[in-house]
Amino acid sequence: MGVTVRPAAEVDLLALTRLDLTYPTDRYLALTRGGEAPEHTFSFRWRNRVPEKAVAVYADYSVGGLREALSKTDLFLVAEIEGEITGLLMIIVDAATEAAEITDLAIDIAFRRVGAGRALVDAAARWARERPYRALWVEPRADNFEAISFYTKLGFRLAGFNDRMYTNRDHEDGRPTVFMYLELVN
Repeated sequence: MGVTVRPAAEVDLLALTRLDLTYPTDRYLALTRGGEAPEHTFSFRWRNRVPEKAVAVYADYSVGGLREALSKTDLFLVAEIEGEITGLLMIIVDAATEAAEITDLAIDIAFRRVGAGRALVDAAARWARERPYRALWVEPRADNFEAISFYTKLGFRLAGFNDRMYTNRDHEDGRPTVFMYLELVN
């Protein structure tokens, strides 16, 4: 199966709303805190969640939301396999940091582990190097073992976390957002 990556177009939006973006949450990075102010220590360890069949949905895209993203993102790519839309990647550039942030990388569950995600990230990295941005950033949730493992295999490194980024419950196991980056310049 060959993967084709190309810029997203209006005609792709309905197909993108139909992607199955569920992912298992049976493994998560548990955040442990130690020490006393001002010398805190933090560590992450993989833990197994009970029940083991827990799942989450990465995103619930609408045509309207995707249309807005198409007009506002700096890069919006889709992946196709044999003419079928299998995933997307969006980037927004932060001019202050000279880095490109992958705000969305979503692959239909039926097409994971066949190269669509890698092809999208490789295309995004080429695009970012041409600009030239210094890094690609991404913020996977700590309960998305598959995403964190995927980014790690591509050379992304853990750079930090935020346990209050989205809700006051982000501090619970598996909810912190982790920050990962891929250095693009030497």
